[in-house]
Amino acid sequence: MASEKSNNRYEIGDFRVSKVNLTQVLEYIKNSIRERRFGYICVSNSRVAYQANHDLDYCNIQNNSLLTVPDGKPLVWIAHNKGYKEVGQVAGNELLHSLLKESRERGYSHYFYGSTPSTIKTIVEKIKSDYPHVEIKCAVSPPFQPIESFDIDSLAKEINEKIPTFFWVGLGAPKQERLMALLQPKLEKTICIGVGLVFEYYAGTVERAPKWLRKLGFEWLVRLVQQPKRIKMFTPTLVWMCKELLLSLFKNK
Repeated sequence: MASEKSNNRYEIGDFRVSKVNLTQVLEYIKNSIRERRFGYICVSNSRVAYQANHDLDYCNIQNNSLLTVPDGKPLVWIAHNKGYKEVGQVAGNELLHSLLKESRERGYSHYFYGSTPSTIKTIVEKIKSDYPHVEIKCAVSPPFQPIESFDIDSLAKEINEKIPTFFWVGLGAPKQERLMALLQPKLEKTICIGVGLVFEYYAGTVERAPKWLRKLGFEWLVRLVQQPKRIKMFTPTLVWMCKELLLSLFKNK
């Protein structure tokens, strides 16, 4: 598995994020496939950045990815404060649709893994309607279980037999990144991408924040309204990220 050089990333504490925007990510992926540089891609937000800074093993998984892209707007703001003005938000939803659009021209195929059976069925139906040229190798909703219960060898064998270009993982962080880190070294010609709730957004089972609210960086607020019980879990992330934003602003003046 190949990862970026460290000088192609910026730091948020111990967590390192790729200095990229969506256009650069798509170009990087295209070149990686052509040059046979396979690995896993983490689509990361503020919560992930917080978790990575409080869990060394998880931080190493994020830092050793092929790419760790800034899905959360605060991650982009920190990059800009540090002088990396070219960095842009790379939302998992936009990344998925961009690669689906490019699939016919580039011959990309896809394997979807995660969420619930009904959600997986819905996104397969929607992809067949929205992108009829796309080749779906497989779509699976695995049983809800701890990471230790996944049969990594069996899953890797199946992926290597089907040879999808992309293995999309929608298990939520940090489980999806831990799975990808275990799985990727056993894969031969596939890139894994962890996309959290993107399957639910596409299926319409979870409503995404309006575009104007996402642009302002308040997508987390919609998530909190949808799941108010998560406020205790989210508060430490919010406090920590505010501190990191202030540090990035004043350290670079």
